[in-house]
Amino acid sequence: MPIRNLLPLILLLAFIFGRFYHLGIRPPHHDEAVNGWFVDGLFRTGFYKYDPQNYHGPLYFYFLALSEMVFGRSMEALRTVTVFFGGLLTFTPFLYRRWIGNRASWIAAFMLVVSPAVVFYSRYNIHEIPFAFFTAVFFYFWLRAREEVFSWKILLGLGLNLGALACLKENFVIFLGCLFIAEIMVRIYGKEFTFPKKYSFYAGMSLIAFAMVAIVYSALGRDENGIRNFFQAFILWSETGSKGNGHGKPFDYWFLVLAKFEWATLIGVLLAPLALKKIPQQIRLLSVLSVGVLFAYSIVNYKTPWCLLCFQWGFVLIFAYWCSRVWDQYKVMVIGLLAIIGCYSIYQAYDVAYVNVDVDDSYYIYGQTYRDLMPPIQVILDRVKANPELKKTLRIQVISAYTWPLPFLFGEISQVGYHTEQNAPQSLDADYILVDELLEPKYASRIAGGYTRNVYRARQWASPMVIYTKK
Repeated sequence: MPIRNLLPLILLLAFIFGRFYHLGIRPPHHDEAVNGWFVDGLFRTGFYKYDPQNYHGPLYFYFLALSEMVFGRSMEALRTVTVFFGGLLTFTPFLYRRWIGNRASWIAAFMLVVSPAVVFYSRYNIHEIPFAFFTAVFFYFWLRAREEVFSWKILLGLGLNLGALACLKENFVIFLGCLFIAEIMVRIYGKEFTFPKKYSFYAGMSLIAFAMVAIVYSALGRDENGIRNFFQAFILWSETGSKGNGHGKPFDYWFLVLAKFEWATLIGVLLAPLALKKIPQQIRLLSVLSVGVLFAYSIVNYKTPWCLLCFQWGFVLIFAYWCSRVWDQYKVMVIGLLAIIGCYSIYQAYDVAYVNVDVDDSYYIYGQTYRDLMPPIQVILDRVKANPELKKTLRIQVISAYTWPLPFLFGEISQVGYHTEQNAPQSLDADYILVDELLEPKYASRIAGGYTRNVYRARQWASPMVIYTKK
């Protein structure tokens, strides 16, 4: 193979492996720490006991546990899972080569590899990156099932990927609902008023997916309420989605985020109405589906920025398809557009993922722990690492309305007490006492003994943390 043909692949791999660089630069986010804490519980009990209040399925925690078994207990080990799936997500456009073409596949792959959202959340221990990957792969097998005769490969591809989605996040039903509506709209537009009679695909897909759900949620029968809780979660999640629960955003929120960070995705949104033109039905279905998912996530009041990944990949494919389609007529203009978007994306991705990882004015940095808090915490962890006996004897008292990510960071220390304003102990005499600055006046008189006092920014939306260290 000529070296010039290898250069794009080399560059692609370089960007992907670059995501491992300084993987611990950003302090653990609240959700990352919660996920790590769940993995600790998984190791203690031998399986993940699903709680519908948590919404998200068990599969991701088994991925995390596998990574910790290989790399040890650390936030970097947990983030390795999303780096891995983020790399796989980058290569999913090549699955669609038969419908969008080779050039468009490369364009889409590079837009994903430099996307600020994909870069940032590939270094983030949450569910959305693997969810986006399995969604893209499932839709690939869906397109194949629409036009090919029965094969076990396609059946397994549909069933296993749908099962993975159901075992990752409850909002897989949003994608399925949008896909069903998109199929109806596309077939009516094309004057095809019946679905193809491929019941073997759809029935087999459903059986395989439900088998995965039964196995994963019940933990091979060890969690007797797991399957029931799987269905109960949809009731709780629908209430959260409608109310917002502190994460309510306006309808146009996603357009603001795309305009700031994801130009290729935004252009893909603007190009989606071209599905009304004479184009392959697969691209029309992709366009209608992507618009439907975007609309669904827009009307849901509950919006967190990482949910953008649930619909981004489709619009990137649309953007790449149309770039390739007009390539011959407007080659210079398309190359210029790709260069501008690529450079801007690389700048934004580098800034948000490697430099300003805890600033207050970024859409993606959301409820983030500040780096200021980590040095004093690291001092405690280094003491414990140097003297493992301290895991049992060191005493820490925390009085705060926002304790995370401390339960994960202090997860190997047995004598840590977490208290709220209502149940704080009368005597504060631990080796380390951590108190919200707003609560400090109420509890300062209870601190017994000699301590040094320091104040640190803790996390977004929370008051600073006062750390008392026993002399």
